[in-house]
Amino acid sequence: MSGVIKEYWQILKHQLHECSPRTLAGRFLMVMFALVFTSQLLVNHLWERETESDRQEALARVATSVALRMSATTEYFVTLPASLRKAAINKLRYMGGARYFITLNPEFIKLVPYENSLAHQTVVNVFKAVLKNANHISGRVEVAFSRPETLKVFDNQTLLQDLPDNRGRETLLVEPLDLPVLVIQVELENSEWLYLATLMPDSSILSADDSSPAPLQTSYLIWMLVLLVFATMAIYFMVRPFAALSKAANDFGRDLEPVAIPEQGCLEYERTARAFNQMQQNIRHYMNDRKQLFSGISHDLKTPITRLRLRAEMLDDDAQREPFIHDLEHLEIMVKSALQVVSNTDIHESPRVVDLERMLNDMTLAAQSVGQRAWLHTPFVNHPEGDGRYNITGKPLALKRCLENLIGNAIVYGAPANVYIERLADQVIITVRDHGPGIPEGMEETIFKPYFRLDYGCQKNPDGNGLGLITARHLARIHGGSLRLRNHPEGGLEVTLTLPVT
Repeated sequence: MSGVIKEYWQILKHQLHECSPRTLAGRFLMVMFALVFTSQLLVNHLWERETESDRQEALARVATSVALRMSATTEYFVTLPASLRKAAINKLRYMGGARYFITLNPEFIKLVPYENSLAHQTVVNVFKAVLKNANHISGRVEVAFSRPETLKVFDNQTLLQDLPDNRGRETLLVEPLDLPVLVIQVELENSEWLYLATLMPDSSILSADDSSPAPLQTSYLIWMLVLLVFATMAIYFMVRPFAALSKAANDFGRDLEPVAIPEQGCLEYERTARAFNQMQQNIRHYMNDRKQLFSGISHDLKTPITRLRLRAEMLDDDAQREPFIHDLEHLEIMVKSALQVVSNTDIHESPRVVDLERMLNDMTLAAQSVGQRAWLHTPFVNHPEGDGRYNITGKPLALKRCLENLIGNAIVYGAPANVYIERLADQVIITVRDHGPGIPEGMEETIFKPYFRLDYGCQKNPDGNGLGLITARHLARIHGGSLRLRNHPEGGLEVTLTLPVT
């Protein structure tokens, strides 16, 4: 069970990561929008609950007062002798002294169902409770609201709006308002029903909508949008220095030339900028120290290697002299190769637009001219020549050295060499495939170690030094690219160079 929950949690995290904004500003805005929106909902909910509670309490007090008066009136008519009730009701109607519409009906009048809101239901419950506790009311009691235009009186056919004004019609109809009428029916002896109808003193409470007013909700939305606009501007100014930091890091990664960035902003940015500037200086000092170290090694080794060569040549025994000279030559080649790597990766040329398709075409044609098997394959795309489809901004000599190493390795260790180039969105992908034995599984990274060579490579090219791939990968990385090796399913090694289009 825990495994299933963990799997669903991983899926949820993945979905949230996919849906969330990628930029820091976007994530700030998403969090701020969520906080503002949630706080507004919470405040609005609490405010509505408090307002509704106060409203219900006030309504209950008003309803209780009216219910007590109507209960007293009902008890008065219930205690009257049956023979005097109609006379008392008629006298009240003609004198105009009654606050309610009162009549005696021979039957229970069915009211059209009314959609009670919470306020209406509160009034009904209060009236039922008060009338139930009255001392002289023992019969059936029905309390309900009705719309004035559908309210029936006297019997189940006569409508209130059909009565003349002198019959109490004006007591319940308040035009042009459409106020609900509260109707109380109390069952008396002999199957008679005492019928009372009235309007609540504060009928606006009953006619109001239970939800908060629309203008209030609209104002919440407007204020939230205004806050988000100001938040967007503030966040933009806060994250703008990070864009400069990203550009500086990208520029430094290309040519290892320090790009100083201002150490001004929030405390976290100041610390990051200070650390970045210090890191640039440290890396640059390291590169200079490395170059000086290798130059010093080269200078210091020249003299002893020369002396050893002279001594080896003075040996009389040919069997001993030849191995000595061979080892010294190998040592000299290793020193020169190491110095060449330092020289090749320490690029001092200005970036410019480079047409990779033309560069690869020139390389493969040059290889074919000396009898080597190398071909360039481009996807069939109907585009005019020279449209810049495979153009990138980079250092031409560095790119040429990188590609020469890759194509040269494919020719030496697994000819023929097939070179493929394609454009995908903002990347140019170059694939070099040979038809050699490939590399053992699990050695995709080991093969990049300096001076590391496989047995097959030593046999095919004894003069190799094992520095070509590491040099090519370094030159790819200073252009923001990557280099990946894998064995092709049909045999041979496939090297994929990915370069960004900038």
